Amino acid sequence: MFAMKTEPTVKNSKIISSSIEYREYLYLTIENKDIAENSFPGQFVMIKGWMGYEPLLFRPFDIVSADPLNKTFRLIIKITGKGTDILKHLKTGNSIRVIGPLGNGLDDFNCKSIGLLLRGVGAAAGVFLAKTAKEKGIDVHTFLSASTTERMVGKSDLLPLSSLMQTATDDGSEGYKGNATDLLAEALKKNKIDRVYTCGSKRFARFVKEIDRDKGTKGFVFLEGFMACGMGDCHGCAVKKDGEEGYYLVCQDGPVFPVSKVVLDG
Repeated sequence: MFAMKTEPTVKNSKIISSSIEYREYLYLTIENKDIAENSFPGQFVMIKGWMGYEPLLFRPFDIVSADPLNKTFRLIIKITGKGTDILKHLKTGNSIRVIGPLGNGLDDFNCKSIGLLLRGVGAAAGVFLAKTAKEKGIDVHTFLSASTTERMVGKSDLLPLSSLMQTATDDGSEGYKGNATDLLAEALKKNKIDRVYTCGSKRFARFVKEIDRDKGTKGFVFLEGFMACGMGDCHGCAVKKDGEEGYYLVCQDGPVFPVSKVVLDG
């Protein structure tokens, strides 16, 4: 199921490109040979682009793609607070501290088709998975959702990687007006999708848990958590196990889980 983890490195890395879309999404390309060559879909990095102790902690972000040839990897970041606001002001050539790759990467692609049920910046986690699946000849069915067209993150990346793409917006400004789970439900009536991965919405995760239990489709969820370290020391990202006592750590045991294995709060 999961790739063998390489030891994460902590390095000063260089920003190769930085751009902002719709005032709230930051697209970064970062040069880091170790991460570019050793990352798998599902893994993440912790980054810090400022000196001193304010803010104190590194911030975690999903790896969108890795390019071993150019020794780079990409991130898509939603600008939501002090740390990400600092990151948006970094320029090409600036140095940034990076820890990674972290988490368990996906390397089990023994299936014929996958579905991606993604929302908002959660779509960033699906791009690497879609690219790897396509390279292995697996059909990728993408169901991409956002509140408005302007928040439709990752569409340009996912479109060429998808055998089928359908979009949904809350306001009807693009694609289906309503919940992307409706699109997935209709697709499952017409075609078998071996596995469905979801990220970006607890509502989506609960739906995937239902189809995992009732429809014979294996469901997986990319989970997020409050992380101070990303390596299992702080236990800030604990998530309750479903059906047994104890907790998983998102950073060490995930961040991708079989949806049947975790309790989905909220």
